[in-house]
Amino acid sequence: MTACGGGDDSTNTQSKNHYAYGDYPVCQDIDLNGECGVLEQSITNLESLTASASGPFLIDSNGYFLTANSGAKLVSPFTTLIQNEVLFNPMVSGNSGQAKAYLQKIFGDKYNINFTDLDVIHGPENETAQLIASFHHAISLSGDSAYLKIAAAVDKMVTNRTFDIRESLSQADLDTSFVNLNNRYLLSGSYPLSPLTSPKSITMNENTGLLLALTSDDKLLQINTGTGTYSSFPATSALASPQRSALLKDSDHDDDDDDDDDDDHCEYGICTGTGGIQVTSSLTFAAQGLSNQQAYLIYQPTAYGDNSISNTCNASGDNGIYLSEIGKNAKSPSPSGVKKQFIIDSYSGASGTDPIVIEKPELPMSEAECLNNHINWLTPIYSKKRVMAVFTNGSGQTAELKLLNSETLVASNQVYNLSTSDPGLILSKQGAELLVTQGSYGQTMILDTETLAPKNHIAKADILDACFVNDDRELLISDGTNTVSWLDTRSSYQPIASLELDSRVKRVVSDPEGKYSSVLTANRVYLLDNTARKIIKSMIYDKAYPYGMSMLTDKIIISRYGAIDYIQFSNLVGSSIKVGYQMLSRDLVTLWLSSSEKSLHSTTLAHVLRTNGESEATSRQFGEIDLQWLPTNATTAAQVQQVKLTGYYRGERISLYKVLK
Repeated sequence: MTACGGGDDSTNTQSKNHYAYGDYPVCQDIDLNGECGVLEQSITNLESLTASASGPFLIDSNGYFLTANSGAKLVSPFTTLIQNEVLFNPMVSGNSGQAKAYLQKIFGDKYNINFTDLDVIHGPENETAQLIASFHHAISLSGDSAYLKIAAAVDKMVTNRTFDIRESLSQADLDTSFVNLNNRYLLSGSYPLSPLTSPKSITMNENTGLLLALTSDDKLLQINTGTGTYSSFPATSALASPQRSALLKDSDHDDDDDDDDDDDHCEYGICTGTGGIQVTSSLTFAAQGLSNQQAYLIYQPTAYGDNSISNTCNASGDNGIYLSEIGKNAKSPSPSGVKKQFIIDSYSGASGTDPIVIEKPELPMSEAECLNNHINWLTPIYSKKRVMAVFTNGSGQTAELKLLNSETLVASNQVYNLSTSDPGLILSKQGAELLVTQGSYGQTMILDTETLAPKNHIAKADILDACFVNDDRELLISDGTNTVSWLDTRSSYQPIASLELDSRVKRVVSDPEGKYSSVLTANRVYLLDNTARKIIKSMIYDKAYPYGMSMLTDKIIISRYGAIDYIQFSNLVGSSIKVGYQMLSRDLVTLWLSSSEKSLHSTTLAHVLRTNGESEATSRQFGEIDLQWLPTNATTAAQVQQVKLTGYYRGERISLYKVLK
């Protein structure tokens, strides 16, 4: 590598391949941890991809650490510059176009570079070599975050107006330049989601950060929990025209999807459409697949459908599990436009009315299917390429767990007999073990996910919620009281420690690595350190009707009536004005006014945080961030529309404006 070791001039390009990074694998770093995780999507052709907001592209191989915005067509040192500005420069508002314009102003004339196309084409060779050498030097510094090391390098580049910062960037720059509130502060926010009402199911793929909700009116909502953007898809309708029969027709993130296919009416489990048509199948469950484009769908028969009993994947039928690609149309309709099965309803016929048409649904175009009338729900095991499905065999009392191939939905021979048709299934973080709870009168078991063979029996039948933590060495459990407990999975699940919280525990979840957990009680949300087995932070949570809860590497996600709430605990790092911008919210202002009992006046962010009870160690890092509330005549928190923040960034005094929603 040119200039590594200090012997070569970075402008000497003879016998050097400064574009060698183009041969290394690319992934999409959904969790922003600077690593290509096992389940994070590998990208073989960026040219063929459409822009995605799921996460940046990353090369982390052979000493290279290079990133690119999810709309880029390549990954290079110059896309790394652009993506760094998207992540850390508060003046570009997370916009790659603004990031290019900013970099153009700083470096364009000096290096005779046009940043406009540098996410589509490689940059000039000499400057590429300089950037690679500088990034290698930055990555060699001590510290856990490669993103932060690149940020320190780019800060030095901008300040010194040069790409070569190997002599000027030191460990002290990295250690002292940034505010880092990771795992020490809870930042709450909310994404309004009016279609999210009384969902039939909500599932999360922790590897992609995508949540899939099946609403009560059979809409599928695919929600990016990192940005709040979502797409609404009409599910297969029994009355579907060829245009409406698309299972998942992309609506381009239409937040106001309201195509009002409300001709269907459902009451007491019987659905009818115009003309008294009754459907025979109902979509009851949806789960996000391994990739963004896949979904697992479960259909069950209605009162008018085929309810024949079977405990296998059958060769024919309308109900069961369908693995479908988002965007694919339903199976082609019959020449008449709608495929129907005409059946005379004897009760209606006897009363002298016209016969009711019972219509069979247009089924999804599937990549694979397991046809069965009595599958309740499923849990994908992404790391093992398996699906765990609950087959009830038509019984309301007992059921079976079956393993299916996640790509073909072909069932294996492994079966585990359940004592309930509604078990609790908690998957370990590595996907090797499954906790099965079966109510007060059933055994609580740990199963091997490869064979479904029992590994351990837990002598505790009152586990209401649980999660695996600490590299799957422990379980964090709740019995529905105000206490959570850690159990040792290596020692017959004996209790290790307990914590008493403020009120009854409703949900228990952990992050993808099991280092941190979150607990939702009747009044608060807690962030727990599973290693120290202690409370890191908590905050009031009083929203009604929470449907589900999950945890990503940087935030807690709670779905509720009409909204997705997030509580961010990581990726709170950067310059003081960047992190301060993240922290400002209407709730912060409201709490400040109620705590200080003062009128609105210009102040510092440090003062607001201290008044709100934040620690001195955290508050003092924002002593130079001045705040002005707008409009200037506002007297209450509700009247504040914007906040003007003024502080130092890269050695210059800048001002930012944040709209309070």
